[in-house]
Amino acid sequence: MTLHPKPNLQLVYVSDIKRSTNFYKMIFNADPVFTSPRYVTFDAGENGKALFAIWTGGTTPDKETPRFSEIGILLSSDEEVDQLFDKWKKNPEIKFVKELYTDVFGHTFIIEDPDGHLIRVSRVD
Repeated sequence: MTLHPKPNLQLVYVSDIKRSTNFYKMIFNADPVFTSPRYVTFDAGENGKALFAIWTGGTTPDKETPRFSEIGILLSSDEEVDQLFDKWKKNPEIKFVKELYTDVFGHTFIIEDPDGHLIRVSRVD
Protein backbone atom coordinates (compact mmCIF):
# COMPACT_ATOMS: atom_id res chain seq x y z
CA MET A 1 0.00 0.00 0.00
CA THR A 2 1.41 3.38 -1.03
CA LEU A 3 0.52 6.30 1.20
CA HIS A 4 -0.13 9.73 -0.28
CA PRO A 5 -0.62 11.96 2.75
CA LYS A 6 -2.42 15.27 2.28
CA PRO A 7 -3.07 17.97 4.84
CA ASN A 8 -6.56 17.42 6.19
CA LEU A 9 -6.55 19.11 9.59
CA GLN A 10 -6.05 22.74 10.51
CA LEU A 11 -5.66 23.20 14.25
CA VAL A 12 -5.51 26.49 16.13
CA TYR A 13 -4.90 27.04 19.82
CA VAL A 14 -7.55 28.98 21.69
CA SER A 15 -7.71 30.36 25.21
CA ASP A 16 -11.44 29.84 25.83
CA ILE A 17 -13.00 26.80 24.12
CA LYS A 18 -16.62 27.88 24.70
CA ARG A 19 -16.06 31.41 23.38
CA SER A 20 -14.17 30.13 20.35
CA THR A 21 -16.70 27.38 19.65
CA ASN A 22 -19.48 29.97 19.61
CA PHE A 23 -17.44 32.25 17.36
CA TYR A 24 -16.68 29.53 14.80
CA LYS A 25 -20.26 28.21 14.92
CA MET A 26 -21.35 31.75 14.03
CA ILE A 27 -18.95 32.33 11.14
CA PHE A 28 -19.15 28.77 9.74
CA ASN A 29 -22.93 28.65 10.27
CA ALA A 30 -22.44 25.05 11.41
CA ASP A 31 -22.28 22.96 14.54
CA PRO A 32 -19.11 21.08 15.49
CA VAL A 33 -18.79 17.44 14.45
CA PHE A 34 -16.92 16.60 17.66
CA THR A 35 -16.91 18.36 21.02
CA SER A 36 -14.89 17.74 24.15
CA PRO A 37 -13.98 20.02 27.07
CA ARG A 38 -10.70 21.14 25.39
CA TYR A 39 -10.93 20.10 21.71
CA VAL A 40 -13.65 20.84 19.13
CA THR A 41 -13.72 20.00 15.41
CA PHE A 42 -15.74 21.30 12.49
CA ASP A 43 -16.19 19.59 9.13
CA ALA A 44 -14.03 21.52 6.66
CA GLY A 45 -14.45 19.28 3.64
CA GLU A 46 -16.70 16.60 2.28
CA ASN A 47 -17.97 14.17 4.92
CA GLY A 48 -15.18 14.78 7.39
CA LYS A 49 -12.31 14.37 4.91
CA ALA A 50 -10.89 17.66 6.17
CA LEU A 51 -11.30 19.13 9.64
CA PHE A 52 -10.83 22.47 11.32
CA ALA A 53 -10.11 22.13 15.04
CA ILE A 54 -9.77 24.41 18.03
CA TRP A 55 -7.85 23.24 21.09
CA THR A 56 -6.97 24.62 24.50
CA GLY A 57 -4.07 22.17 24.92
CA GLY A 58 -0.48 23.13 24.30
CA THR A 59 0.57 26.74 24.50
CA THR A 60 -2.12 29.30 25.28
CA PRO A 61 -2.26 31.89 22.48
CA ASP A 62 -0.81 35.29 23.22
CA LYS A 63 -2.51 38.10 21.28
CA GLU A 64 0.79 39.99 21.22
CA THR A 65 2.53 37.19 19.29
CA PRO A 66 2.68 37.95 15.57
CA ARG A 67 0.63 35.59 13.38
CA PHE A 68 2.35 34.13 10.33
CA SER A 69 -0.54 32.14 8.92
CA GLU A 70 -4.18 32.62 8.06
CA ILE A 71 -7.26 30.46 8.23
CA GLY A 72 -8.80 30.48 4.76
CA ILE A 73 -12.44 30.43 3.75
CA LEU A 74 -12.71 30.04 -0.02
CA LEU A 75 -15.96 30.88 -1.78
CA SER A 76 -17.08 30.27 -5.36
CA SER A 77 -17.02 33.86 -6.65
CA ASP A 78 -16.18 37.48 -5.91
CA GLU A 79 -19.94 38.08 -5.57
CA GLU A 80 -20.14 35.51 -2.75
CA VAL A 81 -17.17 37.18 -1.03
CA ASP A 82 -18.95 40.55 -1.33
CA GLN A 83 -22.21 39.07 0.07
CA LEU A 84 -20.47 37.49 3.06
CA PHE A 85 -18.57 40.71 3.74
CA ASP A 86 -21.86 42.67 3.74
CA LYS A 87 -23.48 40.10 6.06
CA TRP A 88 -20.59 39.95 8.52
CA LYS A 89 -20.10 43.74 8.48
CA LYS A 90 -23.51 44.02 10.19
CA ASN A 91 -22.36 41.76 13.03
CA PRO A 92 -20.63 43.68 15.87
CA GLU A 93 -19.07 40.43 17.18
CA ILE A 94 -16.85 40.15 14.10
CA LYS A 95 -13.63 42.18 14.16
CA PHE A 96 -12.38 43.23 10.72
CA VAL A 97 -8.62 43.51 10.31
CA LYS A 98 -8.77 44.47 6.63
CA GLU A 99 -11.90 45.62 4.85
CA LEU A 100 -12.99 44.25 1.47
CA TYR A 101 -10.44 44.91 -1.28
CA THR A 102 -9.25 43.35 -4.53
CA ASP A 103 -5.93 41.51 -4.75
CA VAL A 104 -4.36 39.42 -7.50
CA PHE A 105 -6.67 36.51 -6.64
CA GLY A 106 -9.88 38.55 -6.46
CA HIS A 107 -12.01 40.12 -3.75
CA THR A 108 -10.88 39.42 -0.20
CA PHE A 109 -11.10 40.59 3.41
CA ILE A 110 -9.64 39.55 6.75
CA ILE A 111 -11.27 39.13 10.14
CA GLU A 112 -9.81 38.09 13.49
CA ASP A 113 -11.01 35.42 15.91
CA PRO A 114 -11.10 36.04 19.70
CA ASP A 115 -7.47 34.87 20.09
CA GLY A 116 -6.07 36.97 17.23
CA HIS A 117 -5.97 34.28 14.52
CA LEU A 118 -6.46 35.82 11.09
CA ILE A 119 -9.23 34.51 8.85
CA ARG A 120 -9.10 35.44 5.16
CA VAL A 121 -12.17 35.16 2.96
CA SER A 122 -11.58 35.04 -0.80
CA ARG A 123 -12.70 33.19 -3.88
CA VAL A 124 -11.26 29.88 -5.03
CA ASP A 125 -8.35 30.46 -7.43
